[in-house]
Amino acid sequence: MPDRVFIIHRWDGSPHTDWYKWLAGALKEKGFETFVPKMPDPAKPAIGAWVDAIGQSSRYIDERTYMVGHSIGCQAILRFLQGSQSGSIKGMLLIAPWLHLKDAALGTESDRITAKPWLETPIDFSAIKSKVGSTRIIMAKEDPYVPVEDSKIFRAELDAKVNIMPLKVHFTEDDGYKELHVALNEFMKLVNDA
Repeated sequence: MPDRVFIIHRWDGSPHTDWYKWLAGALKEKGFETFVPKMPDPAKPAIGAWVDAIGQSSRYIDERTYMVGHSIGCQAILRFLQGSQSGSIKGMLLIAPWLHLKDAALGTESDRITAKPWLETPIDFSAIKSKVGSTRIIMAKEDPYVPVEDSKIFRAELDAKVNIMPLKVHFTEDDGYKELHVALNEFMKLVNDA
C-alpha cells in the first residue's frame, strides 16, 4: 500500500487554486496516494467544520499518512491532530503557517470575525508533537499576512525544520505560484526524515 498525502488548502482557496493539484500530481508520480479535499465554506472557515472535514477522512489517516497544509490549512491540521483519537502520522509540511496575523490579513470586519477563533483558541502543541513523526515548515521572510516570527514557535514547540525564504509572498496563485517546487523538495526531505 502506498503512503498517503492529504493537502489542506487555504482560507478562500479550493483544491483547484494555487499549487495544490500540481503538488498532488507530482507526488502521485512518485508513488504516493494523494487527496486534496474541498474544505467547507472556504470564504468563512470555521475551526469545527474544517477539523470535522479532515476527520471524515480519518479512516485513511494513520502511520502511513503525511499531511500538507497551506496557511489556515496548517492550523486545521494542527487542530485536527490535537483532538484526534487516531494514531500518529509520518509527518507534516506546513506552508505559510500562522498563529498570529498581520493587519493586512484582517482588512474587513468579516475577516476579523472569521480569524478571531483561529487566533484565540489555544493549540496543544505537546499533544500534536506526540502524533507526528517529523515536521517541516516553509515561510516567506516578508509574507504580507503572516509574521515570520511565528516560525520560532513552530521550531520550539514541534522541533520543526524551518525554511525561511527571502520573499514577500504568501505562496498563492496571486503571487504567481501554480507550481511550488520548494514544497515538493521539502516534502521529499520530510520523507527522508521519517
